[in-house]
Amino acid sequence: MNNDFICLGIITSPHGIKGHVKIKTFTENPENFTSYGELTDGITTYNINTIQVTSKNTVIAKIKDITSRTQADLLRNKKLFIEKTKLPDLIENEFYYNDLVGLQVLLEDNNIFGSIKKIHNFGSCDIIEILLYKSKKSTMLPFTKNIFTHVNTKERYVVLKLPEIIGNNSGI
Repeated sequence: MNNDFICLGIITSPHGIKGHVKIKTFTENPENFTSYGELTDGITTYNINTIQVTSKNTVIAKIKDITSRTQADLLRNKKLFIEKTKLPDLIENEFYYNDLVGLQVLLEDNNIFGSIKKIHNFGSCDIIEILLYKSKKSTMLPFTKNIFTHVNTKERYVVLKLPEIIGNNSGI
């Protein structure tokens, strides 16, 4: 998929015998998962209706024309995308995860620290996983304004103020 699309979820498994599927959603609010309209895997377009939200990021859904468990099982691990233009506009200092992955991480003195590998959310806040420039290892830091002082998605970088507990000479 190209950068004009963003992944909203992935079909994880069939649910029941009538063609329903479980979808792990990447939306802030799983109830809104189907409000964006049809989704695509890059080849096929899917008309999806949410049946039930089962957890913080999982929904049980009905996909038009999928009527059996066998058909639903063929969709396992399909990523579901939407055109970015169909997503709501963001307010200042809000970002889609997809737009942050790959950004260069610069220290306040403009030295390269690494690049954003992935964004996680374990409950309390977003966590940025950074692939370190020198060691090629990963480290994780909370995505807060105190730590990531500037984000520029157009020029593809973020500025990192290392927490004092880590310091610039920590070897990470």
